[in-house]
Amino acid sequence: MIAIRPPEYFPRSVYMSLMQHADHFVLADTFQYSRQSFQNRSKLRNPNGWQWITVSLKGYAYGDPIRTVTVDNDDRWKEKHWRAFMYNYRSTMYFEFYEDRFRTVFDEDDHNRLGALTCRTVEIQAELMDLDTTITRASDLPGEPDTVGAVLDALDIPDTPLLCGEDTVEVDARNERETRVLNFDLEPYHQNFEGFEPGMSAMDFLFNYGPDAAVRIADAGSVSVFDPDTAE
Repeated sequence: MIAIRPPEYFPRSVYMSLMQHADHFVLADTFQYSRQSFQNRSKLRNPNGWQWITVSLKGYAYGDPIRTVTVDNDDRWKEKHWRAFMYNYRSTMYFEFYEDRFRTVFDEDDHNRLGALTCRTVEIQAELMDLDTTITRASDLPGEPDTVGAVLDALDIPDTPLLCGEDTVEVDARNERETRVLNFDLEPYHQNFEGFEPGMSAMDFLFNYGPDAAVRIADAGSVSVFDPDTAE
């Protein structure tokens, strides 16, 4: 199965589950940047519930692809985000286990474009979770395709089903490809502070559960054939 999604900044567990159930995952960094999405921000658990960490942007025009949006490195967002991870997670059981590999994202100097940065955070999470899914950036495909249909054409594997999330399946299924949908139901898990907050970065799960997090995230997802006639 092929899954095609815009990259998220330290993506959520549902995103990683979609990647786990796909054989080939395309990071759609050629798609249009969307405000109020997870493309340049992520949620971390904190003592008060949760907080956003947001990558500052220098500016963009409506319709700009994610890969061309400029990151505002003058804002020192790397330092702010690393401090947020340290403050909220350094007392978790597995923070030190992942720290050295995870820290590389903040030590790298080439994060001037949002697409490259967010793709990197997805790739590092996949590495930390030991995923064997093939990952491709859409910008590396011939013609830099910027729609789901164009990505499928560029991959040229017509008999492979398209795997979608529940939030995009009705639109993506219009590509006349056999379509399957990931149904995701993650049960509350132990977090570093009292209570449970959904929708956190999958790093939240990893820091608290270590290698078992990947198993639980995969188990929270199930795949079914999408039937547009029964879709709500």
